[in-house]
Amino acid sequence: MAETDDTKEKLDAHILSAIEDISKDKEIGKIKSLSRYKPEKVAKILYLYSIGKSQTHIVKKYKMSRSTVIQILVDYADHLGKLREVAGKLSARNYMQLTSLEEDLVEKVRDRMDTDPDMEVSFRDLKELSIAKANAFRETMTTRGEASSITEDRQIITQEDYEDTLKAAKERLKKIKGEVIELDDN
Repeated sequence: MAETDDTKEKLDAHILSAIEDISKDKEIGKIKSLSRYKPEKVAKILYLYSIGKSQTHIVKKYKMSRSTVIQILVDYADHLGKLREVAGKLSARNYMQLTSLEEDLVEKVRDRMDTDPDMEVSFRDLKELSIAKANAFRETMTTRGEASSITEDRQIITQEDYEDTLKAAKERLKKIKGEVIELDDN
């Protein structure tokens, strides 16, 4: 538990450092900003987002304006990667703690089943813990960027590829019909 507290403290420290940086920039530019006037609100938004809460979740559950949440996330875009990295460690520890707890409970249920012949066990006995574990895993993957990371794979087609494909298509048509249909090269 001390490791989790230590990681949370590190995350809080990173958030406060980021708020100080942005607040100084806003103050120099004489820009009105929540970072200057309500840093605790900014810290809450950054913390929730860093641990994998969605913008919609933050808006609905904590009754915050969507535009405020978006503006904070835009202002702190350069800091979010580091914040999520630290939060990912926190989430991973929580997941591992739940996994360990689940293993302990399964073992205790097995022992009790062996010693208490009247004990009835159903799948519901571990349902809530399994749900919590699945949620913790999803949160871990989200904070590490793996659940929401989408990479685009652009296939580059060269003129040579195009000509080879056109040639192959003409040869297939020739085999099918016995004659080549000339296609306009434009």
